[in-house]
Amino acid sequence: MFKKVLDLKKRHWNEITLEQLEMKMNEENFDKEFIEEILGIFKERIEKHGKEAFGKWIYNLHFRVPEEFQNEKIAISIYEKYHKWLEEEVIKLENETKMSWELQTEDLRGLNNKARKAQLVIRHRLSETVLDLLE
Repeated sequence: MFKKVLDLKKRHWNEITLEQLEMKMNEENFDKEFIEEILGIFKERIEKHGKEAFGKWIYNLHFRVPEEFQNEKIAISIYEKYHKWLEEEVIKLENETKMSWELQTEDLRGLNNKARKAQLVIRHRLSETVLDLLE
């Protein structure tokens, strides 16, 4: 994982497209409706800020929660819509990291547990997707 982060300098942010993100998310078995929702949010970001700004933003995301999902109510709503997939991903992340989801979300302690889980999965899986595209 850390090698991937160090290797980011070898690739360019402008190589990331919504089509590539969608393909990779499908490959990684993201929930289909979640993919549609997040791509819709990314399209809005591109329309508002442009492709170049989007590319730089997603390139620099680095395991942070995208602004669109930082609001606790929005994160809870995401959890409630996609809870089955999110819970499966939380278990996978616990197994991959050998750390409980509570420990992985220490920085989010003040939030509702549903919001914490949603934000954990979003920041981790989205960042991994971007890193994989940059390899």
